[in-house]
Amino acid sequence: MAVGKAIYNILANDSDVAAIVGTRIFPQKVEFNERMPAITYFVIDTTPNNTKNGVSTYDYVRCQITGFGTSYAQAQDLASKIRTALDYVSGTYAGVVLDKIFFEDANDVYDDSFGEKGVHYVAMDFRFNINR
Repeated sequence: MAVGKAIYNILANDSDVAAIVGTRIFPQKVEFNERMPAITYFVIDTTPNNTKNGVSTYDYVRCQITGFGTSYAQAQDLASKIRTALDYVSGTYAGVVLDKIFFEDANDVYDDSFGEKGVHYVAMDFRFNINR
């Protein structure tokens, strides 16, 4: 989905986010051998704004964007920077016309099965309003 190109473009070009993860921003998942911190993103669902006369020209796309860190503090800091980079943003990014991005919610998680030491992360949901 095109929204992934916009997410990558915004986050990779945000100096605060890039200072933490560089270009370790991935669709779907992070591999066990990947260095932390990192970011993943994926589409949860897409809801079209249906019209009487044709296909939707405006979609509501919910995405989960997750910030992974080697410590709780690092994951929280990264999540804060991701939210700042995305929340209430509009414009055209990587050819995707974003009317507005809205932060919806977040969850703190620790996964002890990731690598040797486990990983802390914050899973955040955002709604992207997209002009098609």
